[in-house]
Amino acid sequence: MGVGTSVTLRPGVPMGFSTGVPFVCALAVARELGARVAWPHEVVSAEGTPLVHVDARAGYDELGVFVRCDLTWDAEKNLDAAALERAATEAVGAWEQAYAAGRGKAGPLASILGDYFDALRGMSERVEVVRGGRVVARGTLSGVDVWGRVTVSREGGGELELAPEQATLRVLP
Repeated sequence: MGVGTSVTLRPGVPMGFSTGVPFVCALAVARELGARVAWPHEVVSAEGTPLVHVDARAGYDELGVFVRCDLTWDAEKNLDAAALERAATEAVGAWEQAYAAGRGKAGPLASILGDYFDALRGMSERVEVVRGGRVVARGTLSGVDVWGRVTVSREGGGELELAPEQATLRVLP
């Protein structure tokens, strides 16, 4: 990933809900590009080729809570940074309005979860759970909750629940 853009957002949601911003931004960018989302918040082609890496950092300053959302991609992709910024900003604004209207108070992804499911590559498919570059489990991606955690139904039985900072998923062919 070589080029990109950043957008600083000030969503009127509780600080703990700022973890939803990269999910919302990834979903918006995926829609803008006609692409998919790879859990937790990467934008990929339908085949899984990486398109845009989404990262976010939250903080608090004299104006309140802010989230800086960084979007990066390979230079040869020649993406329209202004269009991606606009898509992310508008999506976070709509997400914030949904929260203010009482939708989505159950968790940061509550108001977008259906759309996230629709865009998520690998839902109900076989995946590998990757931690530190190593495959630690295989199973079927069976769910995502309102906090962005996934559930993988493991081969051989049992379930594994993972937060975004714990692992990544790789969809198996």
